[in-house]
Amino acid sequence: MKKTLLLPLLLCACTPFQGVKNENCKDYTAFEVYQVGSNYVLAKACNDTLFGKCHYTTAVKLAKETGVTYYDSSMIEIPAGKCAVHSGIYEYKTGLQEKKTVPVVKFEDNYFFPNK
Repeated sequence: MKKTLLLPLLLCACTPFQGVKNENCKDYTAFEVYQVGSNYVLAKACNDTLFGKCHYTTAVKLAKETGVTYYDSSMIEIPAGKCAVHSGIYEYKTGLQEKKTVPVVKFEDNYFFPNK
């Protein structure tokens, strides 16, 4: 029985990885929320986190996920197997009527598997 299970595991380990890296992936590791809107959040994109603190790179807009509670300084993790990709631009005005423009970010697969 053990030999029967071992052979398929060895064969799977020897199969070459055939995925193609998503070239649109950004180097973000997480996002720290600083403003919550009705259907979006504005957040600081992190390149790295140390002791729970975000090493800030740029501000971004993310769509809210259903059933998730967002609040200032909360962290949004990138789902496993996904990466952050810029998908557009969002323009808004601050309370002082200052115009700001930030990239819109969505999550996509890290790798694509082209048809053979």
